Amino acid sequence: MKQLLLAITVLLCLQSRAQITFVDANTSWKELSKEAKAQDKLIFIHFENSDCVQCNEVATMGFSKPELKDMFDDNFICIRCNVATPNGRSLAQQFGIMSSLLSLYVDPNGNILHVNNGSTSDWETYEQGAKVAWSRKGKKQLADYDKEYKSGKRDAVFLKEYMAKKREASMAIDGLLDEYVTGLPEDSLRRFQTVKEIYEFAPALNSQAYQRIKSQAPQALTDSIFKSSTPENRKLVNEGIMENSFVQAIRKRDEDYAVKIAEFARDSDLSDRRQSEMAYDKALIRYYYGIRDTRKYIAQVSKLVETHYMPLTVDSLNAIDDAAFDVQRRALMNRKKQPKRDETGVTAMSIAFMPPSQFIHKELNEHAYHIFELTRDKEALAKALTWSQKAMELAERKGTRAVQTPYQLGDPNYLDTYAHILYKLGRKDEAIEWQTKAVEAQKITGQAYQAFEIPLIKMKAGTL
Repeated sequence: MKQLLLAITVLLCLQSRAQITFVDANTSWKELSKEAKAQDKLIFIHFENSDCVQCNEVATMGFSKPELKDMFDDNFICIRCNVATPNGRSLAQQFGIMSSLLSLYVDPNGNILHVNNGSTSDWETYEQGAKVAWSRKGKKQLADYDKEYKSGKRDAVFLKEYMAKKREASMAIDGLLDEYVTGLPEDSLRRFQTVKEIYEFAPALNSQAYQRIKSQAPQALTDSIFKSSTPENRKLVNEGIMENSFVQAIRKRDEDYAVKIAEFARDSDLSDRRQSEMAYDKALIRYYYGIRDTRKYIAQVSKLVETHYMPLTVDSLNAIDDAAFDVQRRALMNRKKQPKRDETGVTAMSIAFMPPSQFIHKELNEHAYHIFELTRDKEALAKALTWSQKAMELAERKGTRAVQTPYQLGDPNYLDTYAHILYKLGRKDEAIEWQTKAVEAQKITGQAYQAFEIPLIKMKAGTL
């Protein structure tokens, strides 16, 4: 045991030398600001919580990359804080943060220069955020726009800049966008560029901005905007509109509005009837989960899973991936770009491809775990157990255990879900067996495994 503790201590010491240097988690904003001004640095604040141990672990993995250390140590005062602590709450209030698991890049005056949502082991995400924040240092900041707005400045150019600046800080712009659009001359909504820019701000479906476009902009114009956009841009705009709409629907618990969002999701792409039907179901599933309506969530998600996912085989997943790859290959060929020659003189073209089938078994696992979270109903839990098992089977047979992946014993997240559901069904011994498998599967990846070990300890103690 002493040797094990020594090994852990040495590992932690090595990581601490390589990772970003963080100041004490109790350092107040006043102290952070003062030190940043004295050293002419920016401030990096990573908010975390105690509810998602794994989320904190993956952030540590990202921060431990040697590539980040010099950049952050030279240019930022860095702090990690738990939102449940007094200083964490104080910093969250300072910046109007309503949730944890995000990173802020701010200047010493409290201007938010960039936001990373979530936590990740991908160190390049933090590196890119740092570069973006540094590029905005010393420029006109949100506080300057706030001051001008309060003084009565409302011209269209200013409002567009103000909205863009608020979006940089991941702040809502709904009211500003309505104000901007309602202030435009009526004939401006017949101009391609004006309407395109409004769509790019992703107006919520019930907003004045969206309603005015729908009522005053010619349908042919809006159609041409979407047809001329790349598939990626169309997807971003539609997802932004739905995201902003969902925030309101869930906050107001407005089911009629949620149905409207679901219809928008369905109608965004009518080229594939099956996919459009699934988009409708997924939107309602998200809403019912968001408001924690257990009965309707279970009914809606059961319809989706039993109709579309449970009948799937590995052959059908391969067909989905092959079709998606073919679409991407043809799109690449249609761009008519000159292929590059590698150092051997051979002409080559490459495609970065992410098989869409992987999201199917991920969704199955996610929905199974949500059932675990929401209910103690044995029938629903038994159904979720079959979904969890299906997710593991599809993932395994699709090659999750291939040599090039870290999941030699299966995906630990899927094993963890299966174990949790078994536990809630009263099958404690089986749950312990599967949670032990999850721990071992995670250990083999070489990543932190405490997030899987803690539930195992609780299962054994009967306190999960």
